[in-house]
Amino acid sequence: MKAYLFLAIVAASVVQTPDNRIAKVHSHNDYTRERPFYEAYESHAASIEADIFATDKPGELLVAHNKSDLPHALSLDSAYISPLKQVFKMNGGRAWKDSDRRLVLLVDLKTPTEPTLSTLVAKLEDYPEVFDYKTNPYAVQVVITGNIPDGERFADYPDFIMFDAPHFDFTPEQLKRIFMFSFPFYKFADWQGIDPIENPEKVVEQIKKAHLLDRPIRFWGAPDNELAWKTLFDMGADYINTDRPKACVKYFDR
Repeated sequence: MKAYLFLAIVAASVVQTPDNRIAKVHSHNDYTRERPFYEAYESHAASIEADIFATDKPGELLVAHNKSDLPHALSLDSAYISPLKQVFKMNGGRAWKDSDRRLVLLVDLKTPTEPTLSTLVAKLEDYPEVFDYKTNPYAVQVVITGNIPDGERFADYPDFIMFDAPHFDFTPEQLKRIFMFSFPFYKFADWQGIDPIENPEKVVEQIKKAHLLDRPIRFWGAPDNELAWKTLFDMGADYINTDRPKACVKYFDR
């Protein structure tokens, strides 16, 4: 009964909020889709995730979840950078012709921060009209997750690069480079997404902490169905993590 009451209260507050909050759909492990990038992009997902590995070949970044996948993996250039260049050219310098919204490209570093991040930065700097907000205010927002550098090293990287943080322990100066916080859902709740969630308090606590720092929050490893999407959104999560971006966007459009 407490769970039903909690969700009802939160849902009501979402409906009444003056800023008309909308769900931002995050295409988790996007490269595993049948059509990497395009399925999420055509659905207008807010955020797209690519996991990358640096290899022994200079300048090469491959998109995969595990090392065992590398022999058949796409390059970051072919799977994401080239398509983004094309759509920005087609849409007059925007991700979508009919929207001013900036697309988020979440890049998960699977190999050590260096040289992986410097290799990525070198690639992105070749296309400032696509990836640098100082050149183009509608540029893709690149956010680094996974093996991110320590906070004191954030300033070593160009300011068009932001970071996805797994904890709240940052100085005010470092926080300026944090785009959002991401946490494993199962660390805060044991819920399978079948019945209404019974003990949401720890999840809500993390959401409140992120919002007090004026940053959005995402939970990965959560159930991935309509009840879970609605529950997370109603609790206040900003980015809805899903392996089903097309279905998730359609759900919230309804």
